[in-house]
Amino acid sequence: MNKRSREILSQLITKTEYGQKMSIDNLADMFQVSTRTIRYDINQINDFLNENDLKPLKLKKHGVIQVCKDMSQVKDLLKQEEFYSFKLSKQERIYFSSVLLICADNYITLMDIAQKLFVSRSTIVQDLEYLKDYLREHQLYLMSYSNKGLLLEGKERKRRELLFEMIQEDSSVFRELPVFQHLLNCVFDKDRINLEDQSTVEKIINEAENSYGRFLTDESFRFLTIYMEISVARFVKGQYIDEMLEENTKYEMASGIITQMQQYLLCKIPEEEIYYLAEILNRMKYLKKTTSNHEIVKMQIIVRNFIGSISKKIGRNLQGDYLFYENLINHLESTFSTVGDYQGISNVVEEVLERYPNVLKIAADNVGVFEDYIGRKLSNTEIAYIVVHICAAIERNKNENARYSVMIVCNGGIGTSQLLLARLEKFFHLNVVDVIPAHNLEHADLSEVDVIISTISLQNKGVEYIQVDPLLTDEDCIKVGKQLSEIQPKKDSEQNFVQSTKDAVGTLEKIQSVLEKDLQTIESLNEIKKIVSQYFHQDKEKLLSEMIPAGAIQLNVICADWKEAIRKSAKYLLENDAITEHYIDEMIRNVMENGPYIVVAPGFALPHESLDAGAKEAGMSLIRLATPVPFGREEMDPVEWVCCLSAIDKEIHLKAMFHLVNLFYNQSFRKEINQCKTGEEVFNTIKYFEYEMR
Repeated sequence: MNKRSREILSQLITKTEYGQKMSIDNLADMFQVSTRTIRYDINQINDFLNENDLKPLKLKKHGVIQVCKDMSQVKDLLKQEEFYSFKLSKQERIYFSSVLLICADNYITLMDIAQKLFVSRSTIVQDLEYLKDYLREHQLYLMSYSNKGLLLEGKERKRRELLFEMIQEDSSVFRELPVFQHLLNCVFDKDRINLEDQSTVEKIINEAENSYGRFLTDESFRFLTIYMEISVARFVKGQYIDEMLEENTKYEMASGIITQMQQYLLCKIPEEEIYYLAEILNRMKYLKKTTSNHEIVKMQIIVRNFIGSISKKIGRNLQGDYLFYENLINHLESTFSTVGDYQGISNVVEEVLERYPNVLKIAADNVGVFEDYIGRKLSNTEIAYIVVHICAAIERNKNENARYSVMIVCNGGIGTSQLLLARLEKFFHLNVVDVIPAHNLEHADLSEVDVIISTISLQNKGVEYIQVDPLLTDEDCIKVGKQLSEIQPKKDSEQNFVQSTKDAVGTLEKIQSVLEKDLQTIESLNEIKKIVSQYFHQDKEKLLSEMIPAGAIQLNVICADWKEAIRKSAKYLLENDAITEHYIDEMIRNVMENGPYIVVAPGFALPHESLDAGAKEAGMSLIRLATPVPFGREEMDPVEWVCCLSAIDKEIHLKAMFHLVNLFYNQSFRKEINQCKTGEEVFNTIKYFEYEMR
């Protein structure tokens, strides 16, 4: 087989382990060659498989490639013939040796390097002076110690800079999969780095792209993936950059990647690594950035209105599902950057559409708000993936009061399993009985297990299971939710109550231990706040009661029309230097140009503007009009309550805004605030209902 054929076979192995499919067209796009060339490569692969008495690949409908059920033998064969079939040049040996030295935190001998490269010791001796000069140019110094070996000295940041520079050279050391796989195996010594682990790193980066709306070019994506995979070797050895750099625009994306990596590696990665990764991200090339600052809040409100509309049509209240709201926003921000059917509909999505035809129809009938927003019709594929998000929310809604016991099967190491576990617990109420590799399944006690969730196929294990991606896609949520809804938990509700009581008692005990130390210090109060936030699974977003202080609420405000209502709702924020006069003018212009979409609940409007229109601090100010005025949205008019929103990024205000809109759909809340005589009373009512929502 040629090198591309080997890489194709490796890709097929990876997809098979995840239960996913790949077509000839997918491979042609991936390798930038014609489908005829891919067919030729498949013939080469089949010759290889036949020579080793293995079943060949078959082409099915739409060019989908069918592989044999057990690809483990193929993986073993590839390992046997891969690296030593390559002959590295001197420069490639220098790169390979440099990575070994960068990642080593102890002495390494010339013979060690020679054995890893499958060359003689004399070859490495001949490379040595060139290697020292090359490292010295990058302020790294290769020292020789008698009876010990070689040791690389220099700052951690210089190691990473050289590593990234070599990766960007796009040498075959990093480009050719067999060579790079062998390099990883050498770097991690006996620690097994398999294709699933590498795919997890790719998926973490891909998820960050979608979450933060910054999409790397294919080349930059590959460079970043390689950098992170090798950096893991430094992280697991506790070797971190200790220099704090300046924050740049990529900091949030870097923070998202590092947060996921912490879950994957089960270690605390210092903030300095976030700053350095942000610097790496700043050097990358990007295809596009999604929703502009001007459109972010508008998109968030449109999504909220869409969810309210489909909830009524479906007959199931999804308006309280913040995960649904947040995920749909992130999905649409990335989707709307690309025109048309940018991706095909997977088999799982087709199954979802067949199982939920009514949801598909309701979604298709209500996507007009999105089409008006982007100025074009949505494709069938785009609508299909919106349906997936809706159905995932429906399945979560069905199971929100039950707690299920699950067994997680994962062959990708403890990091991958913990990453999956963290995501499962985010979406479902689960009691994880155990996390095991597949080969231990036959000895596992399944007597208290409601369902098995696995990252790999268990087809020949004789058990019922759900196969999911370690990053748990919305399609996976639907599969998990559907199966959970069809079973009765083996543990009864009383046991679940006992568990939740234990969680609450444990939290109170933590708070008590802090109080016993010292009540007076700011540090103690911050520690208590952190404990409470962890119990309620709060993140960095502000609470509604933090966004609207009592002083920001004014009652019986006299306004002649909607323009004056917007101006007076913004008065508190203007006086407290949270916004500028320009921001107020832009809010009014926004409604004049885009219509009264800011009226998001009966009698309630939420004026806002873009992040760069004059907002200085995140905040809200709420007024109740003495006499309600029409804003032009007939089904919601007249408007009595107006809340001015000042947003400085896409996240900090999001949960508060979500809860506030939900409150104005709550008749009990409306009744309470309508009876309030002061802003302080309204504030206390908001705090009470916000606590009830958590």
